[in-house]
Amino acid sequence: MYLKVTVKQRLIVFHDPSQWSEIFQRIQQEFGKGMLVRARISRELGFVPRHHKGIVPNDSVYMQAYCATHHYAEQVHLDFFSDSAQSWFQLRYL
Repeated sequence: MYLKVTVKQRLIVFHDPSQWSEIFQRIQQEFGKGMLVRARISRELGFVPRHHKGIVPNDSVYMQAYCATHHYAEQVHLDFFSDSAQSWFQLRYL
């Protein structure tokens, strides 16, 4: 499976929200349904997921020629509290 993500310091951006959904289902299977509670994810896994509308460039040449060169798209951002939590997440799920 090809993941379309951007990894920055203490931030991982899923450009396709369905890819985050698959990983989140794995987290629920491994850690239980309690991971649906935002505070528990924060406390136990060291990050907070948030839904975001990010600006992305248009892929189509036609769109770039006749329309705006960027548009808004749904994304999921994972904000990490520590570098170690982010490293653990990357090794385990990416």
